[in-house]
Amino acid sequence: MNEKIEKIKKFNRFYLNVVGLYAQYTQGSPYSMSEAMILYEIDKRNRCTASQLSEYFVFDKGYVSRMIHKLRKQSLIERVSDNQDKRKKYLHITEKGQKVLKELSDNASNDVRRMIEKIDLEQVNLLIQSMEKIEKILSVNKGGRFDED
Repeated sequence: MNEKIEKIKKFNRFYLNVVGLYAQYTQGSPYSMSEAMILYEIDKRNRCTASQLSEYFVFDKGYVSRMIHKLRKQSLIERVSDNQDKRKKYLHITEKGQKVLKELSDNASNDVRRMIEKIDLEQVNLLIQSMEKIEKILSVNKGGRFDED
């Protein structure tokens, strides 16, 4: 089993290096990868809460709170009270936040485009199928946490 664990760790290091994961959304940006992911999830979800973000990313609630505070201070997101229960606060992305998110997303897309541009289309399709398979296998242990659909 230790050999299998080492092979998975080796792949993880390789993948992080190839994809440049830590820089993918944030190269030349004042926002961390975590902040970019938080913005994306807030934009994607309807009635998003800080607790949902903390659960989804398996981030400490204090860490999520600090990111939310920073993003609110920069007017990228806002908190809106629920109509029925004023204690419930939902996070919404602002127009400024959508512009920042689009720029971050465009940068990430350009990075991926550069990564695959010299790879044969058939190989790109195989790569995507393999990624989807990895995602499906790993989602079982995460309770489907990574499911996008």
